[in-house]
Amino acid sequence: MRFLIFSMVLMVNILSISHGQAVEPGPISAIDITGNHRVETPTIMSYIDIKPGDRINEGKVEEVLKNLFATGLFVDVLIEQQGDRLSIKVVENKIINRIAFEGNERLKDEVLLSEIALRPREVYTPARAQEAAQKIRDMYRVSGRYGAKVEPKIIEREQNRVDLVFEVTEGKATRVHKIIFVGNQRFSASRLESIILTKETRWYRFFSTDDNYDPDRLAYDKELLRKYYYEQGYVDFKVCSTVAELDPDTQEFYITYTIEEGKRYQFGEVKIKVDLPKMKLQGLDSLVTVGKGDWFNSREVEKIIDTLNTTIGEQGFAFIEIEPKLKRNPTTCMVDVDFVVKEGRHVYINRIDIVGNDRTDDEVIRREFRLSEGDPYNSVKLKRSEQRIQNLDYFKKVDIKQEPTAAPDQIDLKVEVEDKPTGSLQFSAGYSTTDGVLGSVTMNERNLMGKGYDLSGSAQLSQRSSDFSLGISDPYFLGKPLDAGLTAFHSSRKYNTKNQDSTGYQQTRTGLTPSIGYSLTEYLGQSWSYTIRRDLINDIRKKASIYLRDQRGTWIVSSAGHNLFYDKRNSSVDPTQGYYAALADEIAGLGGDVRYFKNSLRAGNYIPFDDDHKWVLATKGSMGAMTGMGKTTRVADRFELGGESLRGFADSGVGPRDKTTKDALGGLLYYKATIELSVPLGLPKELGISGCLFTDIGSVWHSGDKQKKGHPILSSAQALRVASGAGVNWRSPFGLIGVSLAKALIHKKHVDRLETFRVNFGTTF
Repeated sequence: MRFLIFSMVLMVNILSISHGQAVEPGPISAIDITGNHRVETPTIMSYIDIKPGDRINEGKVEEVLKNLFATGLFVDVLIEQQGDRLSIKVVENKIINRIAFEGNERLKDEVLLSEIALRPREVYTPARAQEAAQKIRDMYRVSGRYGAKVEPKIIEREQNRVDLVFEVTEGKATRVHKIIFVGNQRFSASRLESIILTKETRWYRFFSTDDNYDPDRLAYDKELLRKYYYEQGYVDFKVCSTVAELDPDTQEFYITYTIEEGKRYQFGEVKIKVDLPKMKLQGLDSLVTVGKGDWFNSREVEKIIDTLNTTIGEQGFAFIEIEPKLKRNPTTCMVDVDFVVKEGRHVYINRIDIVGNDRTDDEVIRREFRLSEGDPYNSVKLKRSEQRIQNLDYFKKVDIKQEPTAAPDQIDLKVEVEDKPTGSLQFSAGYSTTDGVLGSVTMNERNLMGKGYDLSGSAQLSQRSSDFSLGISDPYFLGKPLDAGLTAFHSSRKYNTKNQDSTGYQQTRTGLTPSIGYSLTEYLGQSWSYTIRRDLINDIRKKASIYLRDQRGTWIVSSAGHNLFYDKRNSSVDPTQGYYAALADEIAGLGGDVRYFKNSLRAGNYIPFDDDHKWVLATKGSMGAMTGMGKTTRVADRFELGGESLRGFADSGVGPRDKTTKDALGGLLYYKATIELSVPLGLPKELGISGCLFTDIGSVWHSGDKQKKGHPILSSAQALRVASGAGVNWRSPFGLIGVSLAKALIHKKHVDRLETFRVNFGTTF
């Protein structure tokens, strides 16, 4: 409208009407620009494309107005021709002096400011302010506050400046009251709700936002439903509609999914067809894990493709493409699948670009890549690179995209990451059978200064122990793949060698441990360490065993350690699949007062029985041996079993024992094994509660002590112990809390110390 008025004003001025005849205006001799205070006159002249000597017509006027308003610098423009002079009067847009937010409690100022496209000293326009307000509303919607209101207001300042204030009314979180499924015959509504991300509001979801209404999440839920039905063989499945209705009274949403399941399909003929001259089909058929008559499962198809890619890629075929060709027969409800292995384009990596890492250095990400710029493209190495970046646990998301380049045989890799907080300060309290009431403070920054340094400190106090430690490590020491670390520690613990309520002795350790580790292969790692520490052993019970009283005093321990670790688990924190094996050696006697040589071997395997990895069978075992190298070893250095290491038995409840005082003496040899089945309890996943059934076996024997008169040693020979039971684990916001009930099935009567009920706060590995 304003543009039309300006044009009319100008045309009235430049067209002279005399007795119904128009007089053509002459050329202009000068251009006068007024009203501009910030924008320089030459800058305005560069936009209008008019110079003295030009004639003005309607088309030229429209072009000038469009160009000036398009700059966003002006709120008003008036153009008039006065004789042979052209006058352009402008009114500049205001400048933002500062941006403020009022009423926002859930989202901080810094978060809101980082998302809106406005900054101080930029041009203010009402349209830009409304656009920023909508962006803020969208942010609140994502966080579940669908009814949030945002009003932009300005406060006039001198020199044509304004303060821009966003008044925010956050409102209550908009919950999902009910999720309804229409058309589901094969699966229950509760089962389908467990598949999607959106959840019905429940009292126990106070740590989750899944029950907040989010329209973007609904679109993803539709894809999750489709994927789930495809995995069950319903290839004709479709979501007909998704309707979200807001109850005006309760301000809660009712979501209705209308679906069509269709028929369930089976696998028909499943074949591998190889179209590579130098590759033989031999051996590839064994990689097909499905057969004719099995229920169709899209996940199995994806697994076979991944297995073929990995197997063929390991044979040196970098440029391959595996295309699954599906032929569906609605009459027989069968799906024939041909996995066509053919030569793909010869593609090389041109560039690797990393975006989104605001806190983390590029180099920290690049060193995890198994591909370099200029290398042939390899899907196996790319997948492993993405897994290694995710394992850093520095990012909320990691997405590696392939982008075409001008060259047909080259691609760029764009690594999109989103930083997440890597520092933590945790206060916790709890109870364990071993230590009684306990409290701890833990500080950890896993990505110090964005360079991948790991700084940690902890303090834990309990009725029977205190532990303090401070350490730092660099996973790429001196720019090499060397994990170098330094840890200082001080700990004091009372050991129960007789029973849970009777302290045998107290050991206080203060020392320093430098270490260095490195990878020998992709999954095999090795580390070396050296420890120098001062041990004080005191507070020995008056009537304690003579073997304990002999070790009273101050000791200097100087020891070197070596570890070899092979890890193919899917997670080092909460494994559900894969296996590991480790060998550890420690020798003490490089100076100091203590001499011994220790060896231990441990291994484990995890087998999931379902696709969701809720039923997992874990088998773990370890064994060890030590020698005093000509000297009698201390009880404090020997192996012990019981408590968490052998459930069903008390701490140090198994092994050699002084017959007279009943004190445990530890052993030079041991073994133990565990078979444990993780079982779901039918509780919501977000509660983090799971159950387990277990059987522990083990033994520790041969203390190495020379028997003294009046103090014979019991159970110095190897004897098997077995215990079975059940437990419940809760991954709480305060750490892992476990409760177990166990029954000792095989034990030595009147020698071993048994324990039926146990509570653990935290975990050991």
